Amino acid sequence: MMAKNKLSFEKFSQDAHEYINSLARNLGHPNEKDRVLRLWRAVMHTIRDRIHYGESLQLIDPLNTLLKGIYVENWKFSEKPTLDYDNFQEMEQEVEKLQNFYGEDDFPWKKSTKDLIIITLNSLKYFLTKNQLEHLRGQMPKEIKEELASKI
Repeated sequence: MMAKNKLSFEKFSQDAHEYINSLARNLGHPNEKDRVLRLWRAVMHTIRDRIHYGESLQLIDPLNTLLKGIYVENWKFSEKPTLDYDNFQEMEQEVEKLQNFYGEDDFPWKKSTKDLIIITLNSLKYFLTKNQLEHLRGQMPKEIKEELASKI
């Protein structure tokens, strides 16, 4: 008889907590988990709204269940991506706009927004394979794709 997979909220919560703790350490703010989660949401929503819907579904498939929920929060279906930034500066502006929208008030991050984005994307290695990360990078505009080539 095949064993049934048990769903466990505690396991989902623990996995998400371990991931956010790791990301917080990598960002240099191990005690700022709420802010780190806001940053993660801002970065991921900026990416989500720039790539095609099907690509987003592939991206979230391996994510922790709780993070999937954050990723899809307030997501509106659109045949065409709703954001159209072409370079890192425009991407940074979108992330900063969402950080502000999600309640991030002038927190003195120790790194530039660009570095925060790169560290956040690198943190996805916790869930994604190298090929999946390369596929995600391939969905970005040329300038961003080239910038990320040596960094993720």
